[in-house]
Amino acid sequence: MAFTEELARYGDRVTVAPQDEAGLLDLPSVLDDVPDGTLVYCCGPGPLLDAVEARCPADILRVERFQPKVQVVGADSEFEVVLEQSGRTLTVPVGVSVLDTVRAAGVEVLFSCTEGTCGTCETDVLDGVPDHRDSVLSEDERAAGETMLICVSRCRGKRLVLDL
Repeated sequence: MAFTEELARYGDRVTVAPQDEAGLLDLPSVLDDVPDGTLVYCCGPGPLLDAVEARCPADILRVERFQPKVQVVGADSEFEVVLEQSGRTLTVPVGVSVLDTVRAAGVEVLFSCTEGTCGTCETDVLDGVPDHRDSVLSEDERAAGETMLICVSRCRGKRLVLDL
């Protein structure tokens, strides 16, 4: 809602539908006939975002979450993270994020939310398999394993090599 005045210049190409004025969105009427080349942006409560994600192709959808998705995650285990650019190998302990581990070692990285909802700490993975625990990457991006959000995600093995 902070950008409604800025978006007004786009006229009828933008629809803003606050629930307190418009009621619940009729998602089929909004999303079923999206013209080719259209991007869908959505922010709001988790149930709305989940419903939009279920109905809208991932390649055209951009969401902003206020809270992380509820996820089932396995047990944590210790692993090594190799920082390719700095030539350092660090141990990421149980219960400590990759982000906190690299920052404690004096490596500067961009971050913001530390919840896996903003994408600021997204980092290229050069080797290893990430255990994705974020609310940002699509299923295709997770399957590719080329990046990870180091504030919440971990390693599915014993070693990750990151472009840091």
